[in-house]
Amino acid sequence: MNDDEQKKRRYSEEEFALILRKASEIQVSEGGPAGGVGDGGGLTLEEIRSIATEAGIDPGAVTRAASILGALAWEERAGLAVKIFGGPEKFHLGCEIPGRLPPEEMGRIVEEIRRAAEHQGEASEVLGGVEWKTVGELSAINVNISPRGDSTSIQIVGNRGPAAGVTFIFPMAASAALVGALGAAFDSDTAVGIISLIGGTLGSGFLFARTVWASGTKKFRKRLTHLMDAVSRSAGQAAIPPGSGEEGG
Repeated sequence: MNDDEQKKRRYSEEEFALILRKASEIQVSEGGPAGGVGDGGGLTLEEIRSIATEAGIDPGAVTRAASILGALAWEERAGLAVKIFGGPEKFHLGCEIPGRLPPEEMGRIVEEIRRAAEHQGEASEVLGGVEWKTVGELSAINVNISPRGDSTSIQIVGNRGPAAGVTFIFPMAASAALVGALGAAFDSDTAVGIISLIGGTLGSGFLFARTVWASGTKKFRKRLTHLMDAVSRSAGQAAIPPGSGEEGG
C-alpha cells in the first residue's frame, strides 16, 4: 500500500480500534505513555491520527500501525484471485519515521532486520540508506530504508511467486500422473467415468495445493508484519528528530 492509497483509504470501526491498539502498543514499547482507544468508523488515516492525538497516542505510531496492517488491506483489494488460490502472491508494507537515521545506526538496523526475519540475507548501501534482501528463499523479502526529506522511509516487499509455482505445480502434476495411470485401466466406452476421474483427481490436487498455499500465506504475512514492527520500532528509536540540529552529525 503506497502513501497515497493509505491516505485515501477508509477504515472500519474494527480496523480503527485495531490500529489504535497497535499504535498504543508501539508507543508503550518505545517508552511513551499508554493512551486510550477511542471509538469511530469510516475514518481516514488523518482523522484517526487526530483522534489518537487527543487520546494521548503518538500519531506517528498510528501511521506505522496502519502500514503494518497494509498486507491485510492488499489481500482485500486483490479480489477474485486471492479467493480462488487462498492468498496473494505479493505484499507491500510501507511507513515513514519522523527524522533521519545517522549513518552509524544503519549496521544496527540491519542486524535488527536479520533477527526479526531470522535470516542472514544480503545488505547493501543505497543512496544514503540501506537495502536488505533474502537469499535462497522461495518466498523472497526485500527491505528498503531510505531518507525522504526530514523523515525515513521503510518499505518491505514480499514476493511469493516462486513459492506459488512449487506449491501448485507439483500437486497438480502428481494428480495428472495419477489420472494417466488410472485412466489407462478404463475402456474407451467409459468416457463419463474417465471425465469424472479426471475432474475429481485434479480437483483434489488443487484443493490440497490451495490449503498449503493459504497456510503458507498466513505465516508469511505474520512474518512480514513482525518484521515491519521490529524495524520501524528500531528505526524510530534511532532517528534524529527534524529540527534538532543533529542531522549529519
